[in-house]
Amino acid sequence: MSVALLSMEHERPYGVDEVFYSTTDRRGVIETVNSTFVRLSRFSEDALVGAPHNLIRHPDMPGGAFRIMWDRLLAGRSMAAYVVNLAADGVPYRTFSTVTPLGDGFLSVRSAVTCPDLWEPVVDAYRLTRALENGVRRAGASRAEAATIGAQDLLRRLRGLGFDDYDDVIRTLLPAEVDGRRAAGGGSARPLTRPGDRWHDVVRGLITIDHELGELRARYEDAAEVAAELGRVAGTLHVSLDALASAADAAAEASEAVAASAPVLPPTARATVTLARALRETVRPLSVALDAQRTRLLDLRAALALSVLHTDMALLVAADLIAGTAIGDPARSIGDLASAVAVSIEEGEETRRAAAAGLLAAADAVDDAHQRLLEFQRLLANWRTLVVRSGVGERLSAGLAPIDARLGEGMRDMAALTALAARCRGLAAPVDTGDLRGAAESVRGAVRVSR
Repeated sequence: MSVALLSMEHERPYGVDEVFYSTTDRRGVIETVNSTFVRLSRFSEDALVGAPHNLIRHPDMPGGAFRIMWDRLLAGRSMAAYVVNLAADGVPYRTFSTVTPLGDGFLSVRSAVTCPDLWEPVVDAYRLTRALENGVRRAGASRAEAATIGAQDLLRRLRGLGFDDYDDVIRTLLPAEVDGRRAAGGGSARPLTRPGDRWHDVVRGLITIDHELGELRARYEDAAEVAAELGRVAGTLHVSLDALASAADAAAEASEAVAASAPVLPPTARATVTLARALRETVRPLSVALDAQRTRLLDLRAALALSVLHTDMALLVAADLIAGTAIGDPARSIGDLASAVAVSIEEGEETRRAAAAGLLAAADAVDDAHQRLLEFQRLLANWRTLVVRSGVGERLSAGLAPIDARLGEGMRDMAALTALAARCRGLAAPVDTGDLRGAAESVRGAVRVSR
């Protein structure tokens, strides 16, 4: 493999406040661009508009990455990826790129990379995949065949980096890059306008959208953390319950050994074993359900992060428009970006309802497990009382300590779970996105009036 693949030794740097934008038709032909795209690409606006978007593709980017992109887009799903572009003067520049289906085409927003810890391993995977593609092309494969092979290889390499699938890549990259850009000062564009100014209502609407998105993001960030913690504690509890069931089995066997002198113990011990096993089976599916719930919440978090990026882009376009430095059709661009936010919020409604239902179901399952554990504790206390009354305490003492220890661990884990379940119920309260959707619609309306 050539070490020159995706070499960034002489790349073009740019700031976190320089976000670039384009729209294309269904074939990937560019329809609109912003001034930052023109400046970084070193192509004129006339050269870009009407050209295929792959005009700026770096030849060392793996075709498999774009195969994954087109498969997602044509299925109506958004895409996010690290991409190296090549400017007209031969200088590469790295981007965090997002592409979203919108109407009859696609909307793309690209920004500076702010997470080198994510960038480096992904681009290393690109290098290896591109080397494989070059090899199969030399062996006679077509470009399309090489891209298909490359897509499979790239997904395999991404799994090797810890990503379950490409959805998992997006769940990781989008929030990390949007937050990284914000932390570096890249979300501070707020054009100054006064009531009565031509674009005042547009800017105020965009600022409202940004505020509402921030509220939603905080809610689902918290929910995702709660779901993750629930999953961790449930996993720990399951281990404790396995051990508790084993200890109960041992106590039941010991009870059988003293049945002649204490006939009341075996049936009580067997009831304890039955309850311990039932408790374990109650908790077992909870971990699986919580994994699915956390995935749903991470999808919401990623979608909201993309909407934040779209809003930032719209504010930057508005700033260019007000300053008189915008190119193309900036009013249309702002309207398209606001539409993308509105569509994302509308499409996420079902997922939000499912997330709320999932949080409530998790809380109910935890409460059920808690009641079963308390019942086990009562039954165990009854068995221990019978052990003492039957005068066989010394003979069974070796089996008591493990049960006490495992039960103590289980009760501690359960206390942590019930506290998290209470938070689940709070986070499952209905989410009113009316202000957010209203702000997006007002922006689109204000754009129409101001044009």
